Amino acid sequence: MRNLPIVRSQETRYTRDSAFSYTCHACSRCCHDKIIHLNPYEVARLAQNRGIGTTEFLSQYTDAAGTALKRVEVGACIFLTENGCGVHADRPLVCRIYPLGRHVTAQDGEWFAELEPHPHTEGAYGTAGTVGEYLHDQDAQPYIEAVDRYLDLLGKMAVALRRDLEHNTNIRTEVEQAIDRLMTDHQAPMPVWLDVDAVITQYCAEQRLDVPTDPSVKMDLHMRAIEGWIEVVNSQPRRVQ
Repeated sequence: MRNLPIVRSQETRYTRDSAFSYTCHACSRCCHDKIIHLNPYEVARLAQNRGIGTTEFLSQYTDAAGTALKRVEVGACIFLTENGCGVHADRPLVCRIYPLGRHVTAQDGEWFAELEPHPHTEGAYGTAGTVGEYLHDQDAQPYIEAVDRYLDLLGKMAVALRRDLEHNTNIRTEVEQAIDRLMTDHQAPMPVWLDVDAVITQYCAEQRLDVPTDPSVKMDLHMRAIEGWIEVVNSQPRRVQ
């Protein structure tokens, strides 16, 4: 085993069959000075972990318009405790697969690379297993599938928005300004669609369904609701201005 990954690691592309192993020794150094991005599935899991709804969770624990976990003044994750991660069972994907980063491109498909470690990490790197085995041990696959599904959904949303933006300069300007606020202002208002509970509560009321509690079922309904909105947008005649 090696105490630190070698320098070339950030340039090496791993597949799920690549030799890799990592043993965390709970030094918690990786839990500082990181931006932990979230998707709605991860928010639903963390909210359930805290025993609250996603609306309250987003208000209390997130920044960047609901897309990243807050950090405390010393730069630590808001869920870091003296005994380690306080939400370990429901930690987000980026924490779950650390010290690997996952990349997906149209040209290369899925690949992984080692992230630059803290200079004093106590984690032990090795080659005793494979990337795929490491992902399995971290129960990463449900989170990976959620990421991929939401990225696909965002693509559909972008197409639907572009349909109107191409012909309506007022809407285009408003969207560009909103994006600028999201990128630069951590206090910018959260897009309503990110709040899983708010979206599915309305959707279930309209469809006369019981509101689920399981995060995976919530995700399915959340996506179904948004896809319904996309279908409505796509069915409307183009508005030329």
